[in-house]
Amino acid sequence: MIAAAIAELSGVRLLMLDRFDVLDAQGREDFIYWLDGLASEGVIDSAIVAGTMKALPAGLPETIQPLWIDGAAAGEMKEAA
Repeated sequence: MIAAAIAELSGVRLLMLDRFDVLDAQGREDFIYWLDGLASEGVIDSAIVAGTMKALPAGLPETIQPLWIDGAAAGEMKEAA
């Protein structure tokens, strides 16, 4: 949340966060919808969030585009890792 405040107050409107994967299932869901709200309200333009996932999360909002990074190349997220 501190990074989000800095992104908004600085005018950069870019949020970069790591370790999304350490949240529990409810925390991940809450986080995704918090990010969606920030984007919908125009607080941020972009967010880069890193985390290790075993499978594509179900029911992502349209504002979120998951990418799979493997061997230093980014692509569409696989159904299962």
